[in-house]
Amino acid sequence: MVQLELEYLYEINRIKLTSRDILLKLRYELEVSVCPLSFVNIIESAVNEKWTRDPFDRIIVAQAKANGLSILVSSDEHIRSNYVKTVW
Repeated sequence: MVQLELEYLYEINRIKLTSRDILLKLRYELEVSVCPLSFVNIIESAVNEKWTRDPFDRIIVAQAKANGLSILVSSDEHIRSNYVKTVW
């Protein structure tokens, strides 16, 4: 879901790098990777995220929660105010 949202942001010119380029940069420069949990488990968690109607935000936060309350990297203030382990 993260990769899909990044690509969407690239397509609408909100960011300058493609999703693949960003994920590669994160992996090699910061050793950050996308969580490998199953999408089914993440969606089961996402149905409990009632603080937003944005499906991307719900799934991204649910994924961090389902992965043992892992740190989530995001500049989105709405996400940051609803998930305490968000950093930017």
